[in-house]
Amino acid sequence: MIRFFISFSMILLPLAAWPQLVKQELFSIKRSLIMGEGQFNFKMAVNSDELIAFNSCNRPVVYFIKDGFVKDSILLEYKGCIRNMEFDENDNLLIMDNEEKTIYRYSYRNWALEKLPYLKPEDWYIFQNHWYKFFEIGSVPTFYNNRDYLQDFYYTRFDYSYNLYLNYNNGYIYQYAYNFIRKVGNRKTYLALKKDDLWFSDRLSNKCKMLLIDLEKEVVVYYNRALVLIYEDFNNNKIIEYSSPVPNSEPVQLDYATNKQQNKIWGVSGFDKNQIAFSAYSFVWK
Repeated sequence: MIRFFISFSMILLPLAAWPQLVKQELFSIKRSLIMGEGQFNFKMAVNSDELIAFNSCNRPVVYFIKDGFVKDSILLEYKGCIRNMEFDENDNLLIMDNEEKTIYRYSYRNWALEKLPYLKPEDWYIFQNHWYKFFEIGSVPTFYNNRDYLQDFYYTRFDYSYNLYLNYNNGYIYQYAYNFIRKVGNRKTYLALKKDDLWFSDRLSNKCKMLLIDLEKEVVVYYNRALVLIYEDFNNNKIIEYSSPVPNSEPVQLDYATNKQQNKIWGVSGFDKNQIAFSAYSFVWK
């Protein structure tokens, strides 16, 4: 199979060539308002009203940003990096601490913060929406984590993991890891795979963050933790890389997010010592 590779920084293809992501610059915010000094290491999530939740490792605060303005913030009792942050289907913000000891749930509408039990990897998914809650996640094959041989930069207290993604448009659950994505299904339990339920890619790993999946067009977009946003068209065997900002002055660890509409991706498109620029990516189908 021939695979085409194209770097977005090298060439801009005509829209008629194939579906792609188009970037829209949104706004910039003073860095001192939401981050301050320290390494550029952050997590973000977006709710159904396109409200951005933003946290940087060096501040135990989550800021809520809309239309270029900081609308609100919450102070976390947990001081350190956030491992995962996601809005649930009711637009409550879920926050997982980096040690995987606690999941916090914050109601933006009611200004209420609560602690949820985090006893097994399934809990993170079950709290997100009713599809995971009523799906037997324990029936899905897991990935074993040998914690004696994990790299220093990756810690987990659990012996296994899932790497699941839910398509809100049709309720299908997907699993992804090294070199593959597979459709788990949308029924009560995991079913045997068909050939069309499995896609292969040498760019995928269990460190990726899945952002968009279009089952009909066989297109996925994911962040591969190497400062690259990747658009992969399995139907046409094409890849486009959208380079993230990589300044030479300081180390970075970026993040991207989508909301439950799943038709747009939000991220940071650039920053300097004074400003942080936010952007959004959306599909253009031709």
